[in-house]
Amino acid sequence: MPRLAIVVFTGRPIEDILAADTCGSGDWRLDLTRAEAAEFLVCTRNRHSPDYRRTPEPHRAAFLIGRKQAIVPAPTRPERWLIQISEYTDCLIPNIWGKSGTIHLRYPVWYTTLEDLGIDLAALPPFRPLPQPAANQLSEAPMALLTPPRPWGLSHSGGTADHGQDSRARLDAILAQLDRIPDLPHA
Repeated sequence: MPRLAIVVFTGRPIEDILAADTCGSGDWRLDLTRAEAAEFLVCTRNRHSPDYRRTPEPHRAAFLIGRKQAIVPAPTRPERWLIQISEYTDCLIPNIWGKSGTIHLRYPVWYTTLEDLGIDLAALPPFRPLPQPAANQLSEAPMALLTPPRPWGLSHSGGTADHGQDSRARLDAILAQLDRIPDLPHA
């Protein structure tokens, strides 16, 4: 069975990704259905990013692989998502970003499998748990980071749930906004 992964193209250093306040890579726009299905996060180096700070990894190389724990709203940009990890291994695997032959991916998030990337977990160093935050840091953490939200319309058991009129009203509002977009003459 393929091991699903989210590959991100980031300029942030490994210290920021492993920081106690984030525990992952964030501020991404995600397809939540595909992101929730992924088991791993693969961070690849973007040396052209405005977030880039001097790091030793070459451009497009994988430098960290994490086991995905949760996807939560980003603390600084709630319209975007933070991919949290529970454990990680650092690595240096060149030319991972764009490996499928599409070298110029336009979006910094890519959904694929470890097998398509040619990553063999057995050949990597063992996964390590993230550094534990101090007790006072954990008590100050926002509740959204402690309780990951479920995808909209899913119950605790994974099936669809009837959330009543509120969900229907929100969906109707979204559809009404979509209906306001004019049709293109040559779609």
